[in-house]
Amino acid sequence: MTPKYYIGKHKRIEAFDVVLDFQEDNYNLGTAITYLLRAGKKPNNPMAQDIKKAIAHLERELEHIAQKSSHNHFEYFEYHNASAKSHTNGMEVLYQQVNQTQD
Repeated sequence: MTPKYYIGKHKRIEAFDVVLDFQEDNYNLGTAITYLLRAGKKPNNPMAQDIKKAIAHLERELEHIAQKSSHNHFEYFEYHNASAKSHTNGMEVLYQQVNQTQD
């Protein structure tokens, strides 16, 4: 069952369905949209925290776009693959970066 904070109030549309409709092929944009749609609605989760997580995903996407358009496309993926393998959870690294900016 989908938690209430992922379902719209008026049309009862799930955030997941919005993401699939608009950004099914882009993880960072889809995730950012999801965080913005639920911002301030998840219990004990401040709106600012969700906005910062969305921004972190958008920044990663901008970095990806910049690297993809440069000649260092393989270096970008090698860097991120090595980084992801050194951590049990790749998103953990992203959230640590967000939390570091809060301090």
